[in-house]
Amino acid sequence: MSFNLCNLPRQEKYQIQLDYEASFWAYQIKRSKSTRESVYQAINSRPQSEQEILKQRFEYYLSIMLAG
Repeated sequence: MSFNLCNLPRQEKYQIQLDYEASFWAYQIKRSKSTRESVYQAINSRPQSEQEILKQRFEYYLSIMLAG
């Protein structure tokens, strides 16, 4: 099965990008390449409209990665 992200509407691509960033930050925490404080600084430097989504997704991925 293949799925072409280019065919998605712009808003869906944007949401996928935010999700990707949040999962990457969680991965960096798991691998001890970053700290929670530096991730939250990066999130808080983003536009207000993105901050809550990024925090929720980051905490979600972090909980999965640290549990497993």
